[in-house]
Order: sequence, then structure tokens, then C-alpha cells
Amino acid sequence: MARYMPPEQNGKHDPRKRRSQTDRPARYVSDAEYRSGRADYSRNGSRQPRGSRGRREYYKKKEEMRRRKAKKRAVIVLAALAVLASIAIITVFLMRGCSSGIAGGGEQATETATEAATLPAYTPVTKELPKLEDNGEDGYADGSLYIWNASGFDIFKGDEKTALAYSEAIAEFKRALGGGVTVYNMVVPNHTAFGLPDRVLGSLDSNPQRDNTTVIYSNYGEQVVPVDIYNALGENRNKYIFYNTDNRWTTLGAYQAYAAFAQTAKLDPLDISSLKKKTVKEYSGSYIKSTDNDDLKSNLDSIDYYTIPGKYSCSVIERRPNGTIDESSKSVGMYKTKLEEDEDALDVIAYGDNPLFVVDNEENSDGRKLLLVKDTFGSALVPFLSSNYDEVHVIDFRYYEGNIKDYCAKKGITDALFVNGIMSANSAAQINKMKGLL
Repeated sequence: MARYMPPEQNGKHDPRKRRSQTDRPARYVSDAEYRSGRADYSRNGSRQPRGSRGRREYYKKKEEMRRRKAKKRAVIVLAALAVLASIAIITVFLMRGCSSGIAGGGEQATETATEAATLPAYTPVTKELPKLEDNGEDGYADGSLYIWNASGFDIFKGDEKTALAYSEAIAEFKRALGGGVTVYNMVVPNHTAFGLPDRVLGSLDSNPQRDNTTVIYSNYGEQVVPVDIYNALGENRNKYIFYNTDNRWTTLGAYQAYAAFAQTAKLDPLDISSLKKKTVKEYSGSYIKSTDNDDLKSNLDSIDYYTIPGKYSCSVIERRPNGTIDESSKSVGMYKTKLEEDEDALDVIAYGDNPLFVVDNEENSDGRKLLLVKDTFGSALVPFLSSNYDEVHVIDFRYYEGNIKDYCAKKGITDALFVNGIMSANSAAQINKMKGLL
């Protein structure tokens, strides 16, 4: 293709005069000449810089102009998107406000859902616990127990895997019970965590219980409320909060946990110092039955129980001493003061470990009803909790046969508290037994 080039402007054109090829100015140049820069004119007739340097400057200016235009277009597009996003956000808030007003009480429900969705991850409170009184003596093993200072201690073997299994089980209950029931979970560390001096505990092959409960409380995956009682017990470690001859906590130990739960659930706890106390003396616990240890026999326990102010009516579906279940419910008192010869003296409190025990607080009709799902540690909590609820329903998952979701719906349960000793919480058999109630 040829391109037009203007004629020479100086001198007259004489068509009669023949010019040589070198003298005659070319009116057209080829595309190759134009691109190479050998031509003196641009496409529109304006003069273009000659040489490679001139071409670079020319195209550089064109590129800068292109970039400026593109930048201007991008700014316009971003501004438009920002305006659209603002309109969308305003529309959503207006629609939410309207729907809350129409539903009636919807605003409160929205606030509750938002609060639950933004519940922060659990972080344990670290406190420096008091030093344990130490007689300087060494302990020894007796079967699976460790004996120190004439008291028995269980070796804890739970780990992260077992802790996660228990945490998931509690989360499954929360999913089953739904938003209408507030679910709390309390894991009870055993005496080994608090009753042995560091020099002794460090020599035992017993896993850290604080780490284990932290894993449990941090991995529900649902809105389960943790009731961390580690510090509440640890701060009272030099008091009589665990039995010497049994794996369970004393009534005083249970009270410390009850007070911690009351704070979490926003309840007014009883003052234990104002309660009338009764005592069962010379209690020989399960450690003596399993070991017949002489040191333990020399350090028998006492069981305290307290009169709770108010008027209560109780009923029980009882597990007989031979292990069979009495299917009929019978009216009883808060405490079983008359025990048969072969019964565990700890059954005095809330009739011990039975499929179902129910307390009706006749002086409380606020409609707040608690389901306590427990192993053997839960019984000592029952009298204290009864003062704060309209009703307390106690299920020992090891003996109850039924569905907890159905039970909660039938009885109008508002709160559910799971209480397990740390040994149960890290036992696959116990976890599976509890999950059987789903």
C-alpha cells in the first residue's frame, strides 16, 4: 500500500521537465517506510520525529495518554460501585428494622442471635493457686491408686483426643435441644490436680487436667456455655473439698462449683455459712473397698449435708442396691436419712445415683427449670441448685433410659447443665452411654 506525501512547496512544477528518480519528491511512501520512521510525515499529514529516539518519545506520549484515560475510567467505576454498595447496606438495615417491627419482639431475638454468633472463643483465666500444705513425705502406688498423706488419688490418662470426643458429644446435645434451652457444661477435675504437691505430682505419669478441660471448653463448635471450676477448687485446695477414701468431692467442694455456676448463670447463690449442717461420720469410701489399704482406713471421711431454706417436694425413680430399677416414681425428701446396711452413705444426698430425681421448689414459680445430666459428681450439687430454680430434674445418664430432647420438651426445661468428673469425660464408654440419650 502506498501513502500520499505532499509535493515540494519551493519551486514551480514543470510537467514538461523530466526529473530523475532522485530529484523527484515522492508523493507516496510504503507501509514499511512509514513504520520504520524513514518517512517525514504522519498519517494526518503532521510531521513525525525522525529516528529511533523520536519514535520512542512519540509512542511514550501516546502510552501516557492512554494510561490517564484508563485511570480516569477506573476511578469512575469504583465510585459507582461504592455508591451501589452504600445503597445496598442501607436497604438491608431498613428491611431488617421493618421486619423486626412487624414480627413483634423480633428486635430482641435479633440481638440475642447476634450475641450468640459473636460469642468469643473460650480462654481460661489463669490464677496463681495457693501452695499445698506439704508434710515432706513420699507416696506409693497401691494397684491403680496413688497413696499420699493417707489419701487416695486417681492417675489421669485422658488426652486431647478423648477431650475432643466429649466436647463433640456436648455439642450434639446442644444441636438437638436447639435455641430454646441454654446448655452449660461443667467438668470436675479430680483430687490429683489439687491434692498433691508439685514435687510428687511431677513424678507421676498423670496428664495435666487443666490442659484437658481447656480443650473441652474450647471445642464445642456450638453455643455451649462453659462452667470452668478449676480455679474455684484450686483456691480452696487446702480445705476439705475431696474425700480421702473416695474419688468424689465433698459437699464443700461441690458448693464451690455451685457458686461458680451461679455466677455464670446469673443466679444468687446460697451462703453456705448460713445453712444448718448435719454430718455422717466415719465414711469408708470406694478406695477402701477396692484396696483395703490400711493408711486409708486410718483416715476415714465425714459427710456433711445442709438444710436448704424453703419448701420442696421430691420424687425419685430409684435404682435398688442390687442394680435393678424401680420403675414407679415415689415421693421422697431431699435427703435419704435412712440407709440400708449395704448402701453407700453418700446416697444420703439427693438419694444418690438414680435414673431420675426431681425437685419442685414450691416457693418458686418463675418457670425456670433445670435439667442436670450427671455422673456421680452431680448429686452433691442438687440441694444447692434447688434453691434457684422452679424445678430441678436430675438424670444420671448411666441408668436413665429415654430421650433427653423429648424429656426437655415435655417438661418445659429452660436450662441444661452437664456435670461429669474428668475421668468420665475422657472415657469412651461413658461418652457413648451419654450419647445414647440423644
